[in-house]
Amino acid sequence: MTYLAFSSALDARVYRLQLRARLYMLWEQVWPHLVPLCILLAFYIALSFLGLWRYLPSFVSAFIALGFVGVGLWSARGLLSVRWPDRTKAIRRIEQSSRLAHAPLQSLEDTMALGEGDPASKALWQYHRRQLLALVGHLRVRGPNSRGFTKDPYGLRALAAMLLVVAVAVSGPDRWTTLGQPFDFSGSGSAVPARIDAWVTPPAYTGEAPIFLTGTAQDLRDASAPYEVPEGSELLVRVQNGPNVDVSVVSGEAVKLAGTDAKDGSDTSQSTGQEWRFELRQTSELSVTDDGTTAYLWRFNVAPDHAPSIAYLEDPEPQLSGSLRFQYTVEDDYGVASAEAVVTQLPRGQTAEPPRPLIEAPQIQLSLPRQLAREGTGETFKDLTAHPWAGSKVRVQLQARDEAGQLGVSDRLVLALPERRFTKPLARAVVEQRRDLAMDANQHVRVIDAFDSLMLAPERFINDAGIFLPMRLAYRQLVDAESDEELRAVIDVLWTLALTIEDNDLSAVEQALRDAQEELRQALEEGASPEEIARLMDNLREALQEYLQALMQQMQQNPQAMQQMPMNPNAQQLNPQDLDEMMRQMEELARQGSLDAARELLSQMQQMLENLQTAQPRAPSPQQQQMMETLNELGEMIQRQQDLMDQTHPYAPNSQDERMRSYPNQSGNQMSPEELAEAMKNLQQQQGNLSDQLQKMLDELANNGMGSNEQLEGAGDAMDDARGALGQSAPGQALSDQGRALDQLRDGAQQMAEQLAGEGNGPGMTRNAPFSQDPLGRMRRTQGPDFGNQVEVPDEIDIQRARRILEELRRRFSQPDRPELELDYLERLLNRY
Repeated sequence: MTYLAFSSALDARVYRLQLRARLYMLWEQVWPHLVPLCILLAFYIALSFLGLWRYLPSFVSAFIALGFVGVGLWSARGLLSVRWPDRTKAIRRIEQSSRLAHAPLQSLEDTMALGEGDPASKALWQYHRRQLLALVGHLRVRGPNSRGFTKDPYGLRALAAMLLVVAVAVSGPDRWTTLGQPFDFSGSGSAVPARIDAWVTPPAYTGEAPIFLTGTAQDLRDASAPYEVPEGSELLVRVQNGPNVDVSVVSGEAVKLAGTDAKDGSDTSQSTGQEWRFELRQTSELSVTDDGTTAYLWRFNVAPDHAPSIAYLEDPEPQLSGSLRFQYTVEDDYGVASAEAVVTQLPRGQTAEPPRPLIEAPQIQLSLPRQLAREGTGETFKDLTAHPWAGSKVRVQLQARDEAGQLGVSDRLVLALPERRFTKPLARAVVEQRRDLAMDANQHVRVIDAFDSLMLAPERFINDAGIFLPMRLAYRQLVDAESDEELRAVIDVLWTLALTIEDNDLSAVEQALRDAQEELRQALEEGASPEEIARLMDNLREALQEYLQALMQQMQQNPQAMQQMPMNPNAQQLNPQDLDEMMRQMEELARQGSLDAARELLSQMQQMLENLQTAQPRAPSPQQQQMMETLNELGEMIQRQQDLMDQTHPYAPNSQDERMRSYPNQSGNQMSPEELAEAMKNLQQQQGNLSDQLQKMLDELANNGMGSNEQLEGAGDAMDDARGALGQSAPGQALSDQGRALDQLRDGAQQMAEQLAGEGNGPGMTRNAPFSQDPLGRMRRTQGPDFGNQVEVPDEIDIQRARRILEELRRRFSQPDRPELELDYLERLLNRY
């Protein structure tokens, strides 16, 4: 090796760089020839790990392996042309990597040929070498550029890598023994130990996780302890490399299902994959043997899946609108999947021929407390007034079914299906004939005779030509009908005819409202998307608006019937604002994902509509009207007294140290004695005005002969005491007097309200008119004064109201300009909640 003729440090550095350059150049020669060989090796290892050789005859495996070897040697033939790079090429690579022009490293090896004794020539030579050394101050050598992809134009290296990763992941710890199987002609490959995997999968509806019976996790449990599994669980045993493995039932009942079993006359030496499936129905014991030796013994305690139960909470109750109300309880081990009420006809005794119903019994799907509820109570309203069986006596039995298909039934009840109340005799007659025909097609001739009777003297029954023509058409269809299909069409015509005779508009919109309620109920039960629920809410809101409009229109068209309607002293009125508020809350709950709560609220609204009664109250007497005005004025006074208490409270001394108390003014600074006296004077004036107003009201009541009210008189005395305490700058005593005045104002207003309600039983007005409740018994906030003690149930969902309160507390706490005392109080509240 010849070293460079310059400094030793640079000489060592250039030597190291040119050695690295030679290695890089050698790798660039070798790697392109190794790429095909590595791809072939990866494919061979992957196929071996995946067990390909086990499924092929020995000579085929050997032939394929030799093919891999031959192709590998042929692809590596280029390695014979690989040579060690010389030093000149390495120096040139360093110069190219360092971007040095005119080969300065090679020029440094030059020697001075002439003029060694000439000082000028020698100085010029030394200057030349210094210039070259300055150029080679930053030497580097680039890494290898193998360009191995040129030998793999189809990208097989990526496929080989992925296949190798998969093979390593799925193969067992004995994977390396499979590499030599193609060249093993002694048959020793069959000695590979069997791999057994087993697990139990409970039915999906139980919600329980699979239980793995093999693997390292089972080493941590007691091998003799039984496994607790639900009835219907499936045991799967999968074996690889186990031609002599067998699974058998030792005791109990485990039904063998279809599986791939290599025992049935096949070549077990080649078909090494086996699978057994069992359905566990009772407590069982199963064993796995390999060559007669027990490898596993499993005991299973099977928990039976009982049939669901369903029972009536109360007998089905017809509602005022004609709907049938079902209340029931359901229970099951893993949840009830569906429930329905099955309706059947009562036997008609001895008849010439059995009845031949044209219309099937009504289908009544029952709503569940929640999806797959294990236990709970449910409530369903079903409108059957339009069904042809309405009005007939039937048997009704509740049925519940679980996910396993097991059926539970309730007791059978006999009841009359609710029917629509028709006020016109002709409409009632048409509906009765429709019911008889629908429940027994053998009544066809008798129904025709009944219509003949009605058509003999139409002037006695039919006063409108618009009704006579549809009646005549229905009669002709009855006469011409020859098949059951034609009779079913007539049944629909008869229902439309009856509605036309009775009324047109209200029946259609009422049915549309019920359909909208049913669609929304189903969507909430099935967990529909928020967009679908919002759409159905809009449909329900529109149907409800149309129903209320039609109801009002009917009242206007028939005022005589409303005046003659008997007034129920316990009647409860319903305001559209109540329904709007319930709709808003229902929509908010659905948006938050509380579908069960939304469904419960829908059920409450449906009950309110079912119990809806319209009544036209007559005008109250002058004395009652004045009492109502007085109650409204009392409600305003109660609110003003409450505001005065709120204004007085900051000035009231605390129980710890009255002398240390400070009163902040509007700017947040401590109040001066003059400012405190001015504040007390202002409060005293407001309290005096309120007391004078109350006294004026009491004088008017006495002049009108309404008697005295001890509570209101006591409230006036308490107001005077509070005014005096404020004049003496005693806010603590004033606050106590104000509280006493507020309580007595409420008691006096309540006494007056009860007096007005008692007079409402007479001919003047309906009871509880100014303070009516909704059909659920809650005080309405849309009418009458608020005495501060009537509404115990908030009109907003608790969680929403709590959230708004918490946000308001946080907002106030984030304002640093508030008094320190208030900030401390807010901090304690936030820490608590």
